[in-house]
Amino acid sequence: MIKKSDQILRLLTSGKFENPRAEAVLEDMLRYVIYNVALVFGASFLLSFGISVMLEGNLVRGALDIALGLACVTVIFLLRTKVPFIVSALIPMAPFCVLCAFLVIGGGEQGFAGLWIYAYPMLAIFILGMKAGLILSVLLFGGIAAASFVPGLAGFDYTPLIALRIIAVYILVLVLTIVYERIRVLKDRWVKQLTKELKTERDEITAMKDNLKVGLFLMDGGYLIQPAYSKAMEDVLSLDELQGKKFSDILSASITAKERDTLEDYFTMILNRSFDAKMLEEINPISEFAYVNGIDGAEKTLRSSFAVVDRGGGEFFILGTLEDVTAEKQLRKRLDEEELKRETEMRSLFEVIQVEPRVFGDFIEDTEYEFERINDVLKNRKLSAHEAMIDIYQSVHAVKSNALILGLENFSGKLHELESKIKVMRDKDDVSFEEILHVTVELEKLMKEKDRFRETIDKIRAFKTGLGESRRPDRYVLVETLTKACEKASAALNKRVKFVVEELDGIVLEYGPRRVIKEVLTQLVRNSVYHGIEPPGERSSRGKNAEGSIRLSIKYKDNKIHIKLGDDGGGLDFEKIRKKAQSLNMVKDADESLGKNRLLQMIFAPGFSTADEADLHAGRGIGLNLVKERIGDLRGSIKLQTEQGKGTVFNIFIPLELEQTRPHKAVS
Repeated sequence: MIKKSDQILRLLTSGKFENPRAEAVLEDMLRYVIYNVALVFGASFLLSFGISVMLEGNLVRGALDIALGLACVTVIFLLRTKVPFIVSALIPMAPFCVLCAFLVIGGGEQGFAGLWIYAYPMLAIFILGMKAGLILSVLLFGGIAAASFVPGLAGFDYTPLIALRIIAVYILVLVLTIVYERIRVLKDRWVKQLTKELKTERDEITAMKDNLKVGLFLMDGGYLIQPAYSKAMEDVLSLDELQGKKFSDILSASITAKERDTLEDYFTMILNRSFDAKMLEEINPISEFAYVNGIDGAEKTLRSSFAVVDRGGGEFFILGTLEDVTAEKQLRKRLDEEELKRETEMRSLFEVIQVEPRVFGDFIEDTEYEFERINDVLKNRKLSAHEAMIDIYQSVHAVKSNALILGLENFSGKLHELESKIKVMRDKDDVSFEEILHVTVELEKLMKEKDRFRETIDKIRAFKTGLGESRRPDRYVLVETLTKACEKASAALNKRVKFVVEELDGIVLEYGPRRVIKEVLTQLVRNSVYHGIEPPGERSSRGKNAEGSIRLSIKYKDNKIHIKLGDDGGGLDFEKIRKKAQSLNMVKDADESLGKNRLLQMIFAPGFSTADEADLHAGRGIGLNLVKERIGDLRGSIKLQTEQGKGTVFNIFIPLELEQTRPHKAVS
């Protein structure tokens, strides 16, 4: 059924265009419409004027009007035949030119009838075209000039000023009409050229669309996919026949119901153009997302973008693109992993070369000892899983502490993560084989990293030996290690602490359990910095020096090693220890009569720490427990002295029998 608007359009265009909305050239259509309207109004006015003028007695003027009106009616019918348009146009326009000249010559009512001349150039040039219309307009100009300037030719004489005005206005209208028509013709040519280029581009885009690797599609206000989507769209989504399907329904297996609501809200914002395009692009909730095919469950990584498209007539659509970036994502992940690996290796290497080789070699030896100890624990079938986890926990903590001292942040960070996992298993009643296997695998990775450390330090040693550098004595290694432990811990806690060695008996380092002494003192130094020494502000408020001190002396006497390590910190807070013990169910809540000796024993229990939070440096409750276990393995003893506000002193005694003839060396 043909629309009424189309029927009217066909009537005004003389039925020359079967489908004017699709096929007509705008210029030709407009020419027919204006010409038909002008003919209808012209015929009506001319016939009416002709009859009225004849009744007034002006037969010539009336006859001319009626003849021209009938010519207009005739042309209305001729336009609907196969007669060329130019013929149909000349039939009324040529007589109209004569009529206009006659009106100027005759004058009419006070000369106003001649005003029709100013409409003639526009009608003639637009209807007949530039060439024929300009010829008739120039002929009319000649008639107007003759009537205006030749005396006695017109019905009354025009004054020179009036004649000039008539001519000037006519020329102005004619020139403006010529300029307008010329611009219109140029514009039409430009539009035709542009249309041709757009058609070419459209054909190219259509071809590209069918060969695109990116899914391109349109959605209406209901988020339904329109027919004109690219072929790649089906490949990207692994689905067929997408036309008419709701886009959010297609993603139902990939996003939650809440995410789906958010996505549809986002589409609404695009259609409403609530924000600028850049803002909408930044808040795209599925800019890159994991797509799950609802049919076979296959997974891909897709990248999307959306924009609004104005189709005219108040219709807005969403233009969307989908790109399969699964391979790119996998490649990026591998590259990131490789980059992280290289960065980690470079950071580890940098950390290693900052450490004095002898000190680092000592660290490697201690680390290998602890890993060997862990290996023995894992092989010991007599130990329960809980006991094994405690021993492994101590060894990992010891290695971590030593790594922190040397500034091996990456290595100590990995040990800290493993320590956290072991702590969880230590606190469980039963540990599965899979959990133990996981710990073993992680330890194996750390062992390999330790081996890379050894290779690096061996190269550094070889290089420095070639330069003639001598081996550092054991005393230097111990003091350097403990000094670094103090500096690292105090820097991490924003405290000011000085480590002082008052006396160090060389015979202890030469014949005593050097590794255990270093390990125990490392834990005690870090413990003093963390728990003993107060922050500078607090020390100053108590009348103390803002910088705290930790003092060490190691002596050998009466077949015993005596290690004394003390600090001038705040001393042990027994009330805080009691409350912590109660919170850990180590004592009854109502038992407030515990003596200091009993409370002192508790600080050596596994898992006990007065720290509010555990971090990389302390708070796990393993440091003092490790000290107790290591000294116990050597049949040694620990005595602790503390005074509130003044500090804490650890006295450690380790048996060591030596031959009487062995020389005694003391270093202070």
